Amino acid sequence: VDNTIGDHVALTRLVDAPDGQSRFEAATLAYDGVLGPLRQSAVFETSAIRFGSWPGGYAGALPTSKQGQVVLVLEGAVRIEIGGDSRTFRSGDVLEMGQQSGQTAKVSAADGKPFRAAILDLGEAMGGTAGASKGQKTDRSLPFVRNATSDDQRSHFQDGALPYFNHGYGVLLTDDIAISRFQYVYAANDLRFEFHNAPQRQIVIPLTGGIEGENGDGTTCVIPIGGVYFGEDTTGEGHITKALNNSIRFSIFAHLV
Repeated sequence: VDNTIGDHVALTRLVDAPDGQSRFEAATLAYDGVLGPLRQSAVFETSAIRFGSWPGGYAGALPTSKQGQVVLVLEGAVRIEIGGDSRTFRSGDVLEMGQQSGQTAKVSAADGKPFRAAILDLGEAMGGTAGASKGQKTDRSLPFVRNATSDDQRSHFQDGALPYFNHGYGVLLTDDIAISRFQYVYAANDLRFEFHNAPQRQIVIPLTGGIEGENGDGTTCVIPIGGVYFGEDTTGEGHITKALNNSIRFSIFAHLV
């Protein structure tokens, strides 16, 4: 699976088969839209996104959703096993998990090393801003960068962090963040997207390549593979986006509620 080609999104689906056994299937999605120099997929309805960190010795399951979910590895690698078959997923891979009626996928940290992932719940938007965690708050957090328009009508970067909550067995999860939809986005390795606004309030997660951003005040920021960027400068002067290290960027835009 290679999502740096740019013709389409390549993904793996975990689906129920007629014989009652869940299995992996390869699938593709076309890029059927553009935003300046970016290629974009159709938008898909979602309800929430959460971020998690799993220890190197983890063996168990992922949080589930009644309407299915998309799993995106941000760092490290995760091994998914079901029905005697297994796949290993890394940054840039896409796993879409339907609602397995009879089997539960076994999840483990590949190579015995920790991994991080984003999990998107498919289905109707839940409204509100976030769902409360059932775990105990820890002293660990996930850093992010927010870009928002200030009174001077210029975009400004702000550093922030999403707290992690303990969900047992060494698993750390953030609160759910409400989103309404998401899409896959491809940017070439020579990308330089001159001043533009965020098309909507969104979370941008580069799965390959990373992002280099620049605002009109001269400040810059770098979002590496697996980083989290809140693009919220929907008005004003906007910002410049460039390819990081001349690398192709495959990312998602998760539209905030």
